[in-house]
Amino acid sequence: MTRHLSKRRRLAAVVLTGLTAIAATAVGTAYAGTTPDQSRFHRQKLTWQACPSGDLPLDCTRVTVPVDWAAPDGATLTLKVTRHRATGTRRGSLLINPGGPGGSGAGFTERAAAAFGEKTLAAYDVVGWDPRGVGESSPLTCPASANADYWNARLPTTVAERVEFERITANWAAACRAESGPLFDHVDTISTVRDLDVLRAVLGDRKLSYIGMSYGTRIGIFYADLFPGRVGRMVLDAATDPASDGADFWRGTSLAAGRGFDDYLAGCADREGCPLADRTAAQARADVGRLLSTPGPAQDYLATVAAYLVKSPENWVNLDGFLSEALNGEVVPENAEPDIANAAINCMDLPDHRTAAQVMADTARDVADRPVFGHMMMASTLCPQWPVAATGRPHHVTARGAAPILVVGATRDTATPYEWAVSTAQHLANGRLLTRDGTGHVAYPRTPCVTEAVDGYLVDGALPPAGTVCAG
Repeated sequence: MTRHLSKRRRLAAVVLTGLTAIAATAVGTAYAGTTPDQSRFHRQKLTWQACPSGDLPLDCTRVTVPVDWAAPDGATLTLKVTRHRATGTRRGSLLINPGGPGGSGAGFTERAAAAFGEKTLAAYDVVGWDPRGVGESSPLTCPASANADYWNARLPTTVAERVEFERITANWAAACRAESGPLFDHVDTISTVRDLDVLRAVLGDRKLSYIGMSYGTRIGIFYADLFPGRVGRMVLDAATDPASDGADFWRGTSLAAGRGFDDYLAGCADREGCPLADRTAAQARADVGRLLSTPGPAQDYLATVAAYLVKSPENWVNLDGFLSEALNGEVVPENAEPDIANAAINCMDLPDHRTAAQVMADTARDVADRPVFGHMMMASTLCPQWPVAATGRPHHVTARGAAPILVVGATRDTATPYEWAVSTAQHLANGRLLTRDGTGHVAYPRTPCVTEAVDGYLVDGALPPAGTVCAG
């Protein structure tokens, strides 16, 4: 959805649930696709220090990159990077990104080190980083007054309301741009891809080994598009579709969330606290859809948290409690900062030139098929009035010349539909699809079958046989 949970709000939701979701060039030589001024960033030396906190021993460093890759002699920023060292015989670094956009990769390193397969942890230094504009890598910021105006923008139900929504949110984005400075215009994924290639080089890896999850697959697929010869072992889990524009993207996410809600409903009778057990599936969809789309001071909060909790079956018991309170009018909205990084990155990547009338027409069509989340996801898009023109060029990626890329998709993914994983793998010149037959967002390392397959590729280079399906 467009109006995603901010870091604070995501944390609040986790606390609420009590659960967590769980041709290449050697360093120092010329770089195809970069100028001499750009390649100097690839030759910087790292200074690692023990990270100041955490349950697992991690190393921390910072890596310098240009704000604008087209002007490498201009302003720079530093990226926060964390590392969990290989527990066995090291074969290189494994770069990771947990998604978002706006998720902290530096913070993800510890969670990955606690959850990834033992075989992968033995073979790789697991390295996460906060992408530009995110976390501790020069985060984008907004004035408090503009954030307050943003949260007062009601979800539109008519074209006139959409016009007013666009006025308010465009003013918010402009205020955030003024406060954030020049980096605001350069948080697109292609800039992050170039940052990722710097990380590969300064870590001493001739080729990139990488796991991207959810939005992190967008980083990976466009890395393979830009630098196919530098791809080593790459895994794209819960793949996005590189051919999506803004409208296609939100249509797909509402489809996935709707499937997740249907599966949530299917188990309702088995959960004592489910407030929808006395309704038919059609009645439940209609009632919750109205709840999430009715304008009011709690509407945005209700829709945001519900979409967050439906993603993971482990959170469905908590969704029961949340919807019970919401249906009784007992939910009190929490104050939180809008996720400016999420909006800025998506709007730079996903061109969307629709008018207010076109947005609302698309919303009406989507609601007809997806009554629960269709309205809040389609009607709340910010990108048509974003103050920076989108630089993304949606297209199918073939990445000819790249090493095999393993694409992982769940048949009932609750955020990125399975069709995206299928399409991504089919269009890659050297792609292989691994399917998890089940519900939930992100497959690795949910099941032993997926873990074994992903670890086998990352460590041994052995792709799972074509057509492999893991039970969910």
